[in-house]
Amino acid sequence: MTITGEWIGEWAGRMDALSSTFMEQFTSKFGYPPDENYVARTASSGSAEVSGVEGVEGVPDDLITLYRHVEQVSLPDVDSGFFVHPEGRTVAGLRGDLPTRIAGSREDSVVVFGSDGGGSLFALSATDGSTVYRLPPSRVEGDVYTSGPIPPEVVASDLAGFLSLLERELEAGI
Repeated sequence: MTITGEWIGEWAGRMDALSSTFMEQFTSKFGYPPDENYVARTASSGSAEVSGVEGVEGVPDDLITLYRHVEQVSLPDVDSGFFVHPEGRTVAGLRGDLPTRIAGSREDSVVVFGSDGGGSLFALSATDGSTVYRLPPSRVEGDVYTSGPIPPEVVASDLAGFLSLLERELEAGI
């Protein structure tokens, strides 16, 4: 499914409500206070311009659309944590700070856009523009991630599926 600004806006609204409930109930459920769990909207939400990812070759359209509306997602207390990196970090990754290729059990060109609290990275296939991978901690040399004993896994067939996964995980934490 190709995501639209309207879809992202509705998703972010549901995430706001869920994270609010999650935060309110967290201390009584777990016995300690939560970190901040939120979806930060882009200051110029819906703007036709995105400062960084649009100018980089190979960035899938859905990721550009996401960054037009959402600056970042921070869910450190949901499962082992889920994070959609700010756009600047994603762009820096494309310029050499993060892997842009997977080698080993899977071969693909990717855009790393997120992570979890356990050291895994979330990457969107630059080849098909839709497949979302979880890359467990492994060897990275230059821009190449090489599969280790725990291979990369497909966590969603597209970015909308990944964002829906975050919503389900947050909801399950309530």
